[in-house]
Amino acid sequence: MKRLTFSLLCIALLAVTGVLAQDDTKPFSLYLKSGDVLPGTVKKVDEEGVKLDIGDGIELFIRWDYTRGDKHYELRKGATDFSNIKSVLKLADFCHQFAMDEEESYVLVAALKLEPKNQALRDRLKELPAVEGLEVPGDAETAKPKPEPEPEVKKDPDPLPPPTRKGFSVYIKMVKEDDAAETWMEEQFAEMNYKTGTEKDHEIRAELEVTLTLIKNPEFMGAELYAIYDGALTWKLYKKGERAPFAQNTVKNEGLRRDTRDEARSRCRTELCESAFTEMFNEMEKLR
Repeated sequence: MKRLTFSLLCIALLAVTGVLAQDDTKPFSLYLKSGDVLPGTVKKVDEEGVKLDIGDGIELFIRWDYTRGDKHYELRKGATDFSNIKSVLKLADFCHQFAMDEEESYVLVAALKLEPKNQALRDRLKELPAVEGLEVPGDAETAKPKPEPEPEVKKDPDPLPPPTRKGFSVYIKMVKEDDAAETWMEEQFAEMNYKTGTEKDHEIRAELEVTLTLIKNPEFMGAELYAIYDGALTWKLYKKGERAPFAQNTVKNEGLRRDTRDEARSRCRTELCESAFTEMFNEMEKLR
């Protein structure tokens, strides 16, 4: 089994409550936003995440926010109580977070079957691209009869398909030069279908400042015993042409320990980028 990164252990050491039992003991691969693939056996699944047995008596609980949710829709769907409107809406939010428009449409229809008069659900469904053959509860009953036949309108021979949702173009600006962090962010945004913008051509500018501080690095007979780093990443998001950020935060990582300075520094940077990316992605999705 490949060596697990420290970030996965950090994600995993969370309290697990109210999870749904799973009988599936087949091997399973969990895809993460970081690009890692975590092999194991699914033990439990709930609306917050999935619990994996990775062998050697180790069980990890991974929150959905850290996964490639678009690859694990069926697993997440199995944790939904379709008789409970709150549970169904959590699944709809999961689909929206990972830009799964068609799946979100089907889930919203399931929610409308529970609350047919909920206009907010109908409005949310209308904002998504149309799904062919999808029957929306109540549409037939609420449709008003036409007073008289309307003149026939010629249809275009090749109608355009319904519009699909695209990611924003994002320009990554490093306050202090850090090529590794800049490349990591650009690759993650590209993986989530966001375009790489430029200083002149972009929709959102993401300003990042990464600070990495070596705390301890003892040696014995010329060899490194270990290294400990503290880190912080401050991010700010701006719409094009605006001077004030519409969202900002600072994420921190303290006391990260590895065998060498290079390993500790690299891992500290990666974990900061993972946390910051999740926050920035969620803020950008709110603009849709």
